[in-house]
Amino acid sequence: MKTIYVHPNEQKPEALAAVAEVCALLAAYDVRVLLSSACPEGFPELARCPAAEAIPQADLAIALGGDGTMLRLSRLAARCDTPILGINLGHVGFMTELERDELPLLSRLLEGRFTCDDRMMLRLTVLRQHREAFACDALNDVAVVRGTPMFHVVHMDVEADGTRVASFHGDGLVFATPTGSTAYSLSAGGPIVEPASENIILTPVCVHGFQPGSFVFSSKRRLSVRAYCDHGAELYVSCDGDRNFPLLPGDEVVIERSPLRTRLLRVKGQSFYHILQQKLIGRESP
Repeated sequence: MKTIYVHPNEQKPEALAAVAEVCALLAAYDVRVLLSSACPEGFPELARCPAAEAIPQADLAIALGGDGTMLRLSRLAARCDTPILGINLGHVGFMTELERDELPLLSRLLEGRFTCDDRMMLRLTVLRQHREAFACDALNDVAVVRGTPMFHVVHMDVEADGTRVASFHGDGLVFATPTGSTAYSLSAGGPIVEPASENIILTPVCVHGFQPGSFVFSSKRRLSVRAYCDHGAELYVSCDGDRNFPLLPGDEVVIERSPLRTRLLRVKGQSFYHILQQKLIGRESP
């Protein structure tokens, strides 16, 4: 580990204190530290640069924040095959590895005592008159959702490799990776799928009447959706909740496995089921 990029969510109140602690720990090792350009002055000995410039130079990235921070960083990191270790400064932090009080465990990373989880991603492509109008990669999910007004029904026809699967009428659709199965898809009633699996999970959101529930597809499938909304209401497609693109009548939304992957570093050796109990199921127990 020669170069490490430190990327905090500066909107978190404790982010700068956590950055100072991480940098102090890294100083004990012979590594070059790159700091996010979003960090204010106060670490004059460290080079600052935007994430897009730092990631290609880094052997790994340390993200301080929550799952949203991890998701935003994952697209950049995946393009360079740069692994990420997450430190939770948020609420659940399902994808992060360490909690705020576990920062000393970073020494395991620097001593080579870690494992790496490779997580599949989704590639979204919007075809407009058979031409690419928008493309994006997602670690968690791709969602087809309506804008306002919220009371209009979305009609969605889904195909797999050109074969009709089902038609849905409701609020939208979520296409999730196994990593994203514990996020929006789960809240819409989808299944929990362990991250080592390689599947695409389709979960309809608030469907009307008796309609099929979730589908779990092979990651080799090319899924497509054509959707329209009553009375011409707006429709959008989003990647990981923060990349929204407006859909027009006749657009084809294509979802397939991305050639990219997100690499998550682990230093505690906990299984997916332990994390599930600790951060999701256990949190709801009395």
